[in-house]
This record gives sequence, C-alpha cells and structure tokens, in this order.
Amino acid sequence: SLLPRSPHARARERESAPGSRSSRLTAGRASGTGRGAMAGNFSDKTWSGTPMWQIAEELEEQRRKRDAEELRKASTPVAVLNCRAEGDHFLSELTLLIPAKAAGFNADPASGGFREVKVRGPRRKIRREALKDGFALRKTFHERGEAEVRRQAYELKSRTWEPLELPPETAHVEEPEDKEQRLRLAQRPRGTGWSRKKDADFFLHTHSPMAYDPKKMQYFEVEAASNRYVPCDPPHDPVEYPVDVQAGASLVGQDDGDLTSPDRPRSILLKELVLTGRAMKKPLFFLDQPASAMVLFEGVRGSAASDYCSKNFHTKLLSKLSSTLQYWSAAMMQKLISSIIEELDAEVMQSPAACYDGACLGVAIVLGDRLTVATMGSIRALLQTPSGTTRVIGGQHVVAEDGIDRVRLDAGGGEVISVPVPGEPSVLPQLRVRRPLRPRRTAFAQDNASEIQRVLDAAPDSFSALGFGAGDSVDAKSAKVNYRKLALKVHPDKAPEELKEQAQVAFAKIETALLQIETLLEKDAKATAELHRFLEAAGSVESAVMPRAWARTVLGVEEGIEIEDAEKKAKELKKDLAKLGQFEGGRLFHADARRAGELIDEALESLQAPAPKEGALEAVSVTRALGLRDLKRPRDIVSAKPHVEVVQLDALGSYNLALLSSATSILGDDGILSRIKDFPRQPKTASLVIAQDAADAQAKRKAHRSDCLASSVVSVLELKHEEAPEPPTKKAKTDATSDKVRCLHILVKHKDLRMATKDPESATRLRGKTVTRTLAQAERELLAMQRQLVANPNIFHVLARKHSECDSALQPGQNSGDLGWVARGTCGIPQFETVMFSLKQYEISDIVTSPRGLHLIQRIA
Repeated sequence: SLLPRSPHARARERESAPGSRSSRLTAGRASGTGRGAMAGNFSDKTWSGTPMWQIAEELEEQRRKRDAEELRKASTPVAVLNCRAEGDHFLSELTLLIPAKAAGFNADPASGGFREVKVRGPRRKIRREALKDGFALRKTFHERGEAEVRRQAYELKSRTWEPLELPPETAHVEEPEDKEQRLRLAQRPRGTGWSRKKDADFFLHTHSPMAYDPKKMQYFEVEAASNRYVPCDPPHDPVEYPVDVQAGASLVGQDDGDLTSPDRPRSILLKELVLTGRAMKKPLFFLDQPASAMVLFEGVRGSAASDYCSKNFHTKLLSKLSSTLQYWSAAMMQKLISSIIEELDAEVMQSPAACYDGACLGVAIVLGDRLTVATMGSIRALLQTPSGTTRVIGGQHVVAEDGIDRVRLDAGGGEVISVPVPGEPSVLPQLRVRRPLRPRRTAFAQDNASEIQRVLDAAPDSFSALGFGAGDSVDAKSAKVNYRKLALKVHPDKAPEELKEQAQVAFAKIETALLQIETLLEKDAKATAELHRFLEAAGSVESAVMPRAWARTVLGVEEGIEIEDAEKKAKELKKDLAKLGQFEGGRLFHADARRAGELIDEALESLQAPAPKEGALEAVSVTRALGLRDLKRPRDIVSAKPHVEVVQLDALGSYNLALLSSATSILGDDGILSRIKDFPRQPKTASLVIAQDAADAQAKRKAHRSDCLASSVVSVLELKHEEAPEPPTKKAKTDATSDKVRCLHILVKHKDLRMATKDPESATRLRGKTVTRTLAQAERELLAMQRQLVANPNIFHVLARKHSECDSALQPGQNSGDLGWVARGTCGIPQFETVMFSLKQYEISDIVTSPRGLHLIQRIA
C-alpha cells in the first residue's frame, strides 16, 4: 500500500520477517526447542504463534486476578462450623477466621494471616438443636460481626427451639466459602503445645508423647510396651472459658501449736492443673480452661487415714486426668472421683497404721464452665449462685434417726448408740455407730429384773435365750422345760410395774427362741446340736475386732494356719449350716444360722486384719468415710460412696463455694454465707474469718481441743461476659493508662521468710529489728485490718502508716503505702502484679503472699 504505515505496524512486520527474533521464538515453540519452548511451557497451546508481548500481557492479567482473589480471601471473614459431641451432649463450635490486618491486629503467620476465635453454643441433648444453634450463630456473624455472635451465644443458653425450627439430622454444616479454611484447620493439630519437627512434615507435642501427621490427618501416641508411635483418637480441643477462679484455704485452732497437730484437717489447692501436671510429667494440655482443684480432708478417730489420702489424692487425680485425652463429660467426672476414692479406700484398708482410722473429704474440680463437687462424711459444701440461691452439697452423711444411710446401717448390723455432748446438757445426745458388741450369758439370774436384762442384752441367739449352756443337750423336751422356767421370771404378769414393757419384749423373745429351736430340730437335729456347740464356743463378742485366738477357736484351726486353709475351713462350716435351710440366693434361712455365718466371717476378718490400736475403737458419727475397716469388713456398715454433683456455670456473676470441716457447723449456713458476703473476691480472707470464728465458738462451749480445729476452703468462680477484643491501636487511643495502675499496700512480714530482715525496701521501717511473728500471726493481723476496712475502706493509708513494714509507709498523708504508677511487666513479683491489675478502682485485695511477706493492696488509680 502507498499509504504511510504506523510505527506499530512496521514493528510487527519486522518481528514477523524471516530470521527475526520473533520468528525464531515461534519456530522454537513449534519444534519444542530453544527459548520459545520455555515460553510454551507457561502458555496454552492456543497461544502458539502469539507474540511475546501479548503472552506477557495475558500472564500479567492472570496474576492480577489471582492476587485480587487472594486479597479478597485474605480480607473476607470466614466462619467454619462444626457440631461436636461432648459426653452425652452436643454443641456447635464456630471457628471465626477474622483477617488480622483488617481488624488492626498483628498477623500470625501460622494462622494464615487470620485471627482465630472460637465461639461455642450451649450443650444440647439433641444434635439437631446444636446444629440450629450453629446455623444461627454463623448467620449472625456474617450479618452483624463478632461482638454480636458472642452475645447471641450467651442468649442461646436460655433459648428453646421448637421442633419445626430444627434442621434435618443430615443437614450439612459446610459452605463453599469455608472449604479452603476448613482444610487448613484440619491440617493443624488440636490444642496448644505442638511444634513441627525440623526437616519433617509432622508435629510433636512438647509435653506429651504424641505426634500428628497433617498429610494423613492422624494422631499418634507412644505405646508403653514397644515405645513406638501407634495411631490414636484425636485429643479434645480445649476451650478457654471466661471464668475467673480464686481460692483460699485456712486452718485455725486454739493456738499456733494446733496448726501442726496430727488431728488437723488438711487442704490441697491446685490452682493450675495443667501447670501442675506438666511439673509431674502428666500431660493435661487438652483440659478446658480454667482447670483447678480444691480438696479438704478431715480425720475420724485419728489422723493416719486423712494424712495418707491428702498425700496421694493429687497424684491419682493427675494420673487419671491424663489417662485419656478426650473431653471429660459430667458422667466421666463422677466416675473419676468415685474411682479415686475407691482406690484410696482400698489402700487405706490395707495399711496397718491407718486402716482403723477414717477420713472424710470434700472435693471441688473446675474444668471450663463446669464445677464438680464431691463430699463424704462430715465435710459439707455450700454453693451460692449469682442469683443468691444456696445449695448444700453433702453434709448429710452423719448418723441420724432415719434416712437412706440409717437403713444401710441397720441392714449391715451396725449398733447405733447415743453419746452426750460434753458441756452441753441441754443439747440432744449425738448418735454414733459401731460394730455391735454382743455379750452372751446362759446362766439364769437370781431375780426377775436381772433375768429380764439377761434375755434382752446378753442372749444374741435362741440357745442362750433359753439358757442352754455348754454341757446341755438340745432337744425339744429340754427346750420346753427351760421355756417354762424362764416364763416364771420374765412373764409381764410377774414383773414389777416399771419393767412390764421390757418384760413383754423379753417374753416375746423366749417364745420366738422356743419356736426357732423346735423348727431347727425338725429340720436336722444333729446339725442343730453342732450349731449350739459352735455358738457356745464363739461366746461373747466384746470388741469391734476380736483377738486372733478367738478367731482360731471359732474356726477350729491351729495357730499359724495359712489364710487359704482358714477360708476352706470356713466354707466347710457354712456348708454344714446350710443343712438347716437356705434361700435360693444362698442366704441362710434361720436367724441363728445366719448369726453363726456372721461369726465365721468375723473370725476370718480377725485373722487377716492388722492388730487394732490399744483400747476400744470409738463409735463414729459418720455413715460414709474412707478407711474404718472394722465398720466395712466383713459387712458394710459404713460406706465409702461419695455424694457427687456437677454444676453448670451458666449465669453471669460470682459463684461462692465453701468446703467446710465439721467444726464450722457451729456457725450455721447463713452465718458462713454472710461472712463470705462481707469479703467478696477475697476467698483467703473469707476462709480465715470462717475458720477463726468457728474455732472461737467451739472453744467458748469448751469443746475438746481436736474439735476446735476448724478449716475451710473458699473459692470465688466469676463468670464474665466474653467481649470481642479491641485492636491494640484502638485500645491505646481509648485508654491511655490501661497498662499502668497505682496502688497502696500494707506489708506484714513473718519469720518463715528468707528475706524477713534483709529486705532492702523495708530497711528503714524495720530498723534492724528481728521478725518473730509466725505466719499464722501475720494472717491474723491482716485479718483484723480487713475487718476494719470492711467498716471503712477509706482508712487504708492510716493502717498502712501504722502497721506496714515497707518503707513506702513512711510517705506523708494519704500517700502512705503508695507504690506509685506501676507499668505492666515491671513489678518483679508476678503474683503481686497479677493482683494489682485485676483490682477495680478503690477495691481492696485478698491477702497476697510474696517473697517479701503478706500484703493487702488497694488500687487507687
């Protein structure tokens, strides 16, 4: 064409000319060699022959679209919904993946640039209800954001869905938008403490012999026998609930010497189960948070059983909690506590030093938003909910006139006696239970009154009731003769007026004895004679644990016989007793035969049991306890079954829990709760007030010294509303002093401190004085100050100037005890700093322990 060509057209002609660079690249692509082949590897076949500038433009456009899609995904919140089973319940769990940079948070590379938040719905008995919760939460998140979904999760706890509102059982929880994030989450192990092994694709747990393979999505654990990794079920993914746990325990007696008395109650506080388990090499990373345990033991008869249990309870608890990595449901927690108590009871029963002592206990375990409380014996628990309602847990395991436990005592053959309360003649006698003591006399008394008493109190079987002695032959004629002789003495018409009621009972007893013997003789006369000789040889039962010589006489065996041989002899004797009749279940039919069988069992137990302490074993006031072998073998008079309750912490506010020893009962439930109310968020102080007031009240009524040992464990469980966290930049703008506080404090030292007199920050205040007060005295001094502060919290600086042993107390006026502005992380004493930043303005702390001594803290700004 003669028309002038544009520069672009001339350039295209040069590129397509033979021998040009473009034609060589095109030829290279067609032949699969040269630099054109490399370009062809990154292009579609339809591009063959396309100029490089056009290929570059198309590749750049694809990159821009890909980057835009990645940017869209990275800036779009995603909600991954799952429906999980926890024990017998179901719940929905929504994992919110919120772009960290868009929300103003620092991005975590491990999380793909997202901030992960887990929101859980309430526990439901039906899976469809949990699904409905999850769908509602996911919809709320997409429409209104994180803060609203947290609020709705709390409101769902009181929501009841109608059947028509529920989705089908087969409803899918996945969405196309969450597919990629769901896959990414599945390739990470559950919980915390995992680290990727160097140059490997699998994860190892820091504190547990476990591994996770993300390619196979399989968990492995180390098999103890082979020391090799074997597949296992996935661990529970722990959830941190907004529950703040504080606890304190106190013991008070008549003086400081009582605090080391062997008879003292013993308490255990495990405020961080996960950290305690890590120190003892028991992995507990899968437990919901918070995870805490509180235990109180009190001895019965002696201290050996409670001492043993207090030293071994926590090791069994940690071992059993770490035995499974699954979710601990309410039913599993009940079985856990019951199994620990069963093991402790069996071990105490085998201990020669502890088997005849007993131990009562109270246990409280917090896992996430659930509180499990178990009590047994004289220890009871009080729980006050945020609404003010009070629940008494346990404390009913004492001997009473009626009730389920009384039925068991009577069925087990326990003897209930009345014991007057010392120094309290107007108070009803205390009921106690013991192994029945059965004196046995066969000789007739001289006077009628004595004979009535003999028949009632010293004739435990029909033969002794009718006066058959060791050399008497038992036949129907002799039985009738003896009956007639007795009738002349015990018949109500022959008895004086004041003994007529007792005579009626005695006369009915000899009538029944005559009938029993006649029935036995008709069944088997020879076996009846053998039964008489056996009961005569056994004689009286005069102690809870009979001597071994008595046991050998009853069984008819020689000294030094093996237990297995003694058991064979016992079986032979019971086989002879069965000739007199038995029920289908093997239970002996006649009462006298049953008594003989019980004596055989007691004889076997006497041969196996350790020798008891010197003196008679005391009757006990409890119906359930650990130990107390004489009341459990050969028959269960006292039980070791605890009362266990699981409480769901689902109401906002503070739950107040108290585990109380028997001595505190003198204050009454209302008195204890009022003392806790006076010291909110101060469980150590509240426990000290309860124990001190109870010990003083017991001493005032002149109780036995051991009964004046009062102990209490108080815990405050505060359920807070879970708010969405604010970005650091926004937080800095809205609260410039959020990382600083200003506090006053009072310091009281005691002699058990390492730096009691060498504290440089107390040098001026102490002036070289030696600290001689004990820890208990220091606690009492601070308690006295706490009581004054309850009446007037504005005198904190006055008390600091008067009592504090820190040089900060020397500052003038209202600045006495002032620590100045303290920034987070600069205090140097972690426990002290934690308390300072947890206080509200002008709130006074609980008694705080630090290396410097005991403190009270008041936040002023």
